[in-house]
This record gives sequence, structure tokens and C-alpha cells, in this order.
Amino acid sequence: MTDLPFTLPDPDPTRPERKPARCRRHSWVDAHNDGHGLRPMLYGRTGLPLERQDGWVCCWCGRIKDLATAKRGRNNRKRGVSDELAVARLLGGEKVGPLGLPWDVTIPGYARIQCKKLSRWPSLAEVVKWLDAIPAGPELRAVTLADTPGPGGRTRRLIVLDLEEYARWHGKEPK
Repeated sequence: MTDLPFTLPDPDPTRPERKPARCRRHSWVDAHNDGHGLRPMLYGRTGLPLERQDGWVCCWCGRIKDLATAKRGRNNRKRGVSDELAVARLLGGEKVGPLGLPWDVTIPGYARIQCKKLSRWPSLAEVVKWLDAIPAGPELRAVTLADTPGPGGRTRRLIVLDLEEYARWHGKEPK
């Protein structure tokens, strides 16, 4: 490096060092700690680990995987997906949640619905934000809210609609 025809500038003391970029999507590998830092886990011919396993680490950024957080995320995703399916079956619509649209259930020609199943009821401002995220169009926009009652309890579902849109479909014709 010292034989370069130029010198590298000194870092500007007024600008703090940037944190390294985070991974957009982690790539987890088994890791173990052999005293020299985390290293990928080696497997024998039988498929069993050759050494003690200490956890999962991202091979790009070195972040250690928090298994409790990962499990909570999986459970929340499963809860949301099952709620979308329940709402679609209840209203006779189609589940379109995996398509990445701002709504999760569509009843063709009638409504687009965002489904939320939460551990506690959200604020009205939050519900309005979810309702406004669905683009306005000829169909009704709605948000369904469901609580998580616990084991053996009945799930209670509410639906929130914009009154003017609802009146356009179901209200009386002006004279």
C-alpha cells in the first residue's frame, strides 16, 4: 500500500465514522466459538456437528441470531396469515396478502380489506392510517380488527369502513 502514487486523505475529524451497512436479508449459518471468534460449524459425514454449537450467525454482517425474536416474528406472521384466511372465508373473498398489496382480502367488484390481528386494540388514528393506505377506487375500503383472546376464547372481529364510501354503495339515492 505504501507504493501508491498518492496518499489517502486523513479522515475529517468533524464527521463521525459511519456504522457499517446492515444486511437487507441475513444469511444464517451455524457457528461455534472456538476461542478465536465465531466460526462456521463443521459437519461430519454423518451430518452431525463435529464441535459444540453456539448458535446462528449472519455470514455477511456477523450478527448473532436471537431465537426468541425469530420465534415471535414467526408466530405473529402465522397469526396474521390465519386471520386473513378467516376473514376471506367469512366474507366470501379472496386472500391476496402474499402479493404485497396494501390490502389482504379482496371481494372482486365490492371491497378491499386490510386485516389486523393484534394483542391489544390500536388507536383510531392508527386504524385511519391503515384505511388511508388502501388506494381510493370504485370499491369499498375497510380494515378488520381482531383481538387475541387467549386459549379457549372466541376471537372478536370488528370492521371499520369510511361512512361516505359505505353510503355511496348502500345509502339512499338523493332526490
